[in-house]
Amino acid sequence: MRVDRSRLPEVGSDPPFTFPSVRKVVLPSGLSVWSVEHRKIPVVSCLLLLPGGSAGDPGGQAGVTSLTAALLDEGCGEHSGLELYRLLGRLGTQLNVRVGMDATTLRLTMLRRFADKVLTLLAELVGVPRFELEAFERLRKLRLDRLAQLREVPSAIADRAFAHVLYRDQPYGHLPFGTESAVRGLTRDEIVARHAHAYRPSQAVVILAGDATHAEFEQMAGEAFGDWKAVGTVGPQPECMHHGESKRASLVVMDRSQAAQSELRIGHVAVARNTPDYFPLLVMNTALGGQFTSRINLNLREGKGYTYGARSAFEFRREPGPFSVQTSVHTDVTADAIREVLEELRAVRDGRPLTDSEIAHAKRTLTRGYPRGFETTDQVVHGLAQLALHDLPDDHFTRFSPSVTAVQSEDIVRVTQMHLDPLHLSTVVVGDLTVIKDGLHDIGLDAPEKIVLP
Repeated sequence: MRVDRSRLPEVGSDPPFTFPSVRKVVLPSGLSVWSVEHRKIPVVSCLLLLPGGSAGDPGGQAGVTSLTAALLDEGCGEHSGLELYRLLGRLGTQLNVRVGMDATTLRLTMLRRFADKVLTLLAELVGVPRFELEAFERLRKLRLDRLAQLREVPSAIADRAFAHVLYRDQPYGHLPFGTESAVRGLTRDEIVARHAHAYRPSQAVVILAGDATHAEFEQMAGEAFGDWKAVGTVGPQPECMHHGESKRASLVVMDRSQAAQSELRIGHVAVARNTPDYFPLLVMNTALGGQFTSRINLNLREGKGYTYGARSAFEFRREPGPFSVQTSVHTDVTADAIREVLEELRAVRDGRPLTDSEIAHAKRTLTRGYPRGFETTDQVVHGLAQLALHDLPDDHFTRFSPSVTAVQSEDIVRVTQMHLDPLHLSTVVVGDLTVIKDGLHDIGLDAPEKIVLP
């Protein structure tokens, strides 16, 4: 067969994708166990999901959930922190702990023959951590040192300020790492109390994927976590969030004298992950600011040369999360960059809706290569954690590409009108106020609001 090498080959249709079947059981302790058989190579991945995250930090204790999680591998049961580190190393695995706004996750991948021992260690980590005073004081100091460093990082300042402006004193108003004042005041007893509240089998999900049958996974989980008992009673949950603070436009400038660049965050509180408009919003944002060829990036980077990159995103959480545009620009073009972002947001909503070509390109970006996101056992358990956290149907990933493909231009117009609000955008600038203040006034922004970050 003769090949015409003067032309690129035709792109075929997307291959069908079916997410593997999931089996779910609940142990007598209330612990949920989800399992997926993935028998290609002799490895097993495990993810323990604990809903709550930093949004569950009690008042005045911002950062306590994150610090509690950081202390888990400093010693548990009969094992010191160093012994635990060596044990995990000999078993060929490494503990990955992450605290987000909505959940804490502990994740490990191991050879199948070591799975029973690794799961037993994981059960000790979450069930009987030592929380020794020396380890607590050492990690608290390290956390304070890191928070002090982040005071000098413009992107970190912008992220903290943006969360504070949108949510104020509500659960999403601080980042998982917490604040210096709150972390400095934490005590070991508060760590113990937070663990007792958040680490309960009835609230947790153990997700297993790899080279074992469903029955074997369930036996492993039952033997490892069978002795995990809740400690104490569950206290009151944080109040549900209200969003009145985000319904007004605001400008906040965190002054950094002689800064060569300005870090920008522009956005507002948007929607939760369970919105029925998830797929149209995903397609719309991909075209607006979610890929290199999106409108916002092509304007600010390719057209104006203001930045190396600009992007927008909806952060879908259990409660309504933010929509934001993020970029860093040269100080002299701060106001110009903000004006261009505001114009792009107004245009996509009211003056220059996304074209059929832009929508089609965004869909291809989202669907082509999508199955590659579930090639490994670690990717599978990470995906299942999203189903568990947001109570999504088991066939969500199987339906992803067809759902994206089914989005129509009228869906994009509807969700853009409904969920983009250019009149109530909050703008955070980390930069040299002396240089940029006149330009901000010239583009019609109000006088900067003064805030003090906790």
